[in-house]
This record gives sequence, structure tokens and C-alpha cells, in this order.
Amino acid sequence: MGEKKLRIHGRKKLQGGKISIAGSSNQVTKCIIASLLTDGDVVIKGAPMVDERRTVEGLFRYLGGKVDHLAPDVVRLNASQVDKDEIPEELCRKNRISVLCAGPLLLRFGKVSFDGVLGGDKIGKRPVNYHIEALRHMGAIVEQDGSRYNLSLGPDGLHGARITLPFPSVMTTENIIISAVRAKGRTIIQNAALEPEIFELCKMLQKMGADITQVPNRTFIIEGVEKLKGCELRCMFDRNQAVSFAVAALATGGDVLLENVDHGPVYSFLNFIQRMGAEFVINSSGLFVKAPQSRALKGTHIEVEVHPGFMTDWQQPFMVLFTQAEGISVLHETVFEERLGYTQYLKDMGAKITLSNKCLGESDCRFRNQNHVHSAIIQGGTMLKARDFALPTDIRAGKCLVVAGLVAEGVTHLSNIHELERKYDNLVPKLQEMGADIDTIDT
Repeated sequence: MGEKKLRIHGRKKLQGGKISIAGSSNQVTKCIIASLLTDGDVVIKGAPMVDERRTVEGLFRYLGGKVDHLAPDVVRLNASQVDKDEIPEELCRKNRISVLCAGPLLLRFGKVSFDGVLGGDKIGKRPVNYHIEALRHMGAIVEQDGSRYNLSLGPDGLHGARITLPFPSVMTTENIIISAVRAKGRTIIQNAALEPEIFELCKMLQKMGADITQVPNRTFIIEGVEKLKGCELRCMFDRNQAVSFAVAALATGGDVLLENVDHGPVYSFLNFIQRMGAEFVINSSGLFVKAPQSRALKGTHIEVEVHPGFMTDWQQPFMVLFTQAEGISVLHETVFEERLGYTQYLKDMGAKITLSNKCLGESDCRFRNQNHVHSAIIQGGTMLKARDFALPTDIRAGKCLVVAGLVAEGVTHLSNIHELERKYDNLVPKLQEMGADIDTIDT
């Protein structure tokens, strides 16, 4: 038996579906790492059943932590027996989350070692220098041996600091918060990221006894505490999943009810689909989105920005939506400099997309006057033709090709589908519930 593939018969309207959205994979992985800060039990409910969660649980176990599955979506963690301060290269290269272990392990052992070449989506430069410099400000002594970082603490231990980030990096903000809650003194993070998953992490840490305040102008103030206790929490819904399923329905001219999805985390997404002519309703059942029935969606201009702007993980499925909308659409990516490479797949399917290294927008873009291809002009109303592809390592680009297969004429086959399983649970059954003609086949 060979590798499994997705087989998608396109040109079928997805309509009448009602699906549940899993807990956030971006949240659960950070909460697992934050459990290293206490010897008490941490119980996470609503944990998504995806490979990324399992990978980070494996890292937690490797370090000596205990992981118990009380139910498929409920995990209990205990770090009281953690006894390792080195993370091997193979674990670092599975997931970028390894770098977040630095603070908790420095607090436990006064030292930590990890590889600086980390895994994750291939979407542009994602160096660890922001993380390393922040920890250096907080008292870490940093030595580098090739790609490996060896960190240790001096006699003053891990202490508070004022840190201004060059860019509001999500994971660097999370790393500083996780490190600061038990550091000595006050830590101030300026130009911090403000994603909803960060506030869920802060709420978890507050339950554990942390003192974290968010004030205006992207600033967090953390007063270090001596000890944290265990807690129980529930994951928020995965806003990336919610948007990608919603876009799949809209791109095929259909509709879908996304259960238990609330307004706040998808506010900017709803702004743009409403601007394009789609309808939505949010109530106690969740989020219902519907494509206009008497006309096509209209093209629009989107600038990808840090939260509360339009999320970088949303632009890939939206690119398919643009190909089906009426008129010209423009997309300006300001977060990652190499995140438009996947558009070649869509062009191979017949999409009319022109890429540019110019800033096609009004945002203060850090890629201005550089040679990064980070803007796109899309001609809408285009019939896509089915093709066969191996999915790329950018998971959101992978879901984009699934959506493209759903709208394309013919049968699309997608291999390398384990990339999707990193962050999407029960993808095929959920799309089938929405009315898609999709299945998994052996090759």
C-alpha cells in the first residue's frame, strides 16, 4: 500500500453543512510548553486532535513530563519530573515550538541547549535572533556552537527587562511572557503582538498565579512571581480552520454553519467577506456564512497585517476566492516576505495572478524598497482546471490547494497530505459534511 492522496471532484457547491471547529492548534502548543512552569497538574480541554499537538506532547514527554489523555480532546500535563535541559536536533527540527522551552528550562536548571534551525512552515526568514536577544536582556548568557545555542544564567538568574521588539512577532512575544512570569522583577514588552491566542496564554498563566497587564501601545507589563500552580483551561476555536472552511463554502457559491465560532477573533475576516458581497450571521449556534446567490462576489484589496489586521494565515485560501470573484483583487503581504510562492500552483491551474516586489498598499511595510515579492494582483472570474500536486510545506498553502480543487473543473489529486494533518483534524469528513466530493485514496 502506497502513500495516501486526496481526490477532489470540483465544481460542486458546498451548501447546508454544519461543522464543528477544533480548538486552536496555535494556542494548545504554547499552553503545553507553559505547563513546564509549574509542578502542578495542568488540564487542557478542547485540545485539537492534530499532529502538531502530538508533536509538542512528544517534546514534553522527552523532557520528562507526564502526559495523560483523559479524553481525545482533554490532556493532563505534569512537569514535576522534568529532568532534561537539552533538546536534540531532531525534535527542534520537527517544530518551531522548541525555542519556547528556553525560559522554563533556564528557570528549572539554570541552563538550556537547543538547535537554532527550527522546523515549521517554509514561508520566509524566521530566525531565532529575536528570541535570543530577548533572553539575553533577561540575563541569559548565550554561546553558539554552529547552529546550536547553549544558554546559561549568571548569579542574578533570570530577571526582568524592558524589551522593545523590532516587529510584533507572535512567538517572540509568547516566549518573553512565558519566561518573564517567574523571572525576578518587572518585564516590559513594547511593540508586542496582540493575537487572541496570546491573550488565551495570558489567561492561562493568570490562573496559575502570574501577574500580567496589557496596556495601550502594544505593551505588556509582567511582574515576576516566585511560584505558579496548576490550572484547568479550554482552548479557543481555531480561527485559521474557521476561515478556511468558510472560504471553501464561499468560493463554491455555497454556505456553511461553523459551530461555536464567535465574533472577535474573526472580526477582520468578516469585514472583507462582507465587503465582497457575502452574508454572515453570528448567534449562539456559531458563524453562518453565505455567498450571494444572484451575483458573483466582488474583488477587493486586502493588506495582510499583524492582529487586529487581516491574518497572514488567511491570505492563501483567500487567493482562490479572489480568482472566483468579479473584477480585480489586490493582496499586500506585510508579515512574511516569501509567502506568495504557492501562487505558482494556482497559476498552473489557470489563475491569472501577477506578483510584484512593490508595496501595493498603504501599510507601513517593512519590505518597502526591498526585493521581496510580497504583493499580488488577481484577475477574477477565472475557471480553474484540476491538476495533481504534492502539497507544499506551508500548511495554509496546502489548504489553499484543497479549496482550489473544490472550485476547479475536473479531478484534483493532492499528495503529501500529512502536511494538512499537522493542523487540520478530520478534514475530509468535515468537507464531505459540507457537500464536497472528496475522499482519501491509496496510491
